Amino acid sequence: MKRSAFTFIEFVCVVVVLLFVSGIFFPFLCASRERSRRMACEAKLKTLGEAIKQYESVNQKLPCHKHGPKSANRISAFTDLLPHLNYENIYKEINDSNWQVPWRKEKTDANGKPILDTNQKQIPSPYCNHIQEFLCPSDQIGVAKPPFMFGLNNYVFSHGDWVVGTREKFSRGVFVPDNWRKFDDVIDGLSSTLCMSERVIASEIGRQIKNQNAPKSAIKETPNQINIRGGVRLDMKEPVSENTSKQNFQLCFDTAKDGQFIDDNSTLKINTTWTGTRWADGQHFFTTTNTIIPPNGPSCAATSNDESPLLAPPTSYHTNGVNALFLDGQVKFISNNIDYGKNYTNKQCTKEGISPFGVWGSLGNIADSKIIQN
Repeated sequence: MKRSAFTFIEFVCVVVVLLFVSGIFFPFLCASRERSRRMACEAKLKTLGEAIKQYESVNQKLPCHKHGPKSANRISAFTDLLPHLNYENIYKEINDSNWQVPWRKEKTDANGKPILDTNQKQIPSPYCNHIQEFLCPSDQIGVAKPPFMFGLNNYVFSHGDWVVGTREKFSRGVFVPDNWRKFDDVIDGLSSTLCMSERVIASEIGRQIKNQNAPKSAIKETPNQINIRGGVRLDMKEPVSENTSKQNFQLCFDTAKDGQFIDDNSTLKINTTWTGTRWADGQHFFTTTNTIIPPNGPSCAATSNDESPLLAPPTSYHTNGVNALFLDGQVKFISNNIDYGKNYTNKQCTKEGISPFGVWGSLGNIADSKIIQN
């Protein structure tokens, strides 16, 4: 007799086989997609490296991160790179508006385009553009392009093994607030000096999260549910002090475990709103990194405002590390397990000499063994 359909047992066998095959190939497919995204991310960093070289060739100096008197010295180096990335029109808009940056004055014109409002004058906002070269495809927040007020960024500028501070105009790294480095300043060599790396974009907008046990707190989530990649632990005055005698970086390092912030029953807060949400803003919460805490470690700030002294390691959604651009234009993958000096016991930032933060700290510095001039 002919059978017109599968038996139930045959159907079950087919399903089991399909599940088995998918169980084998699905992880490979996901890994392959991430490799492609990581390669795209590397390519974008190389493009930024070429733009930096072009800027240096034209101006005989490297771009400055955090400058511009009309913006209270908060213009980022991204802005200076725009003409070298074929965004001359956006750069011209910024220049025509006298570099004004009233960051929180969101409005829209008759066509729905975001605009800025300064002294009752409406100015088209070039800062609201999403620049593809500033975004890594592994970070879905940037890929989705949510309707944030300002353009997003996954790439950040290195200040070396130095706490980026409120009024600080010093750095052991390539970029110094209101200061233009030259290639000749880089004593350790262009191939050994970190220029830029990655930071995951903040996952929320317009809120901060307090520990559920803190008095008078609005409980929305507990810290141990918050991924450290896009968040910053706030109000850690002692460990992240600009005063080197008060620095205790181990306290920041210990705020996280297995990629999550730890609930330690304190009054500390977590900011999940700032990182990577303003490519034009040179303030360190948005566009800088330093080489003290290793890649994909926790970020910690001394206070609860965006001028706070900050520990900001590179972070990414890549497996086990981050992409990093060096001054010679090479992009290298830096492991989460890179040597950072074993531990932070009795270690503080220093303005001269070999970095106390191991290989990681040294990669961020322009001159390990030379006194750095301010």
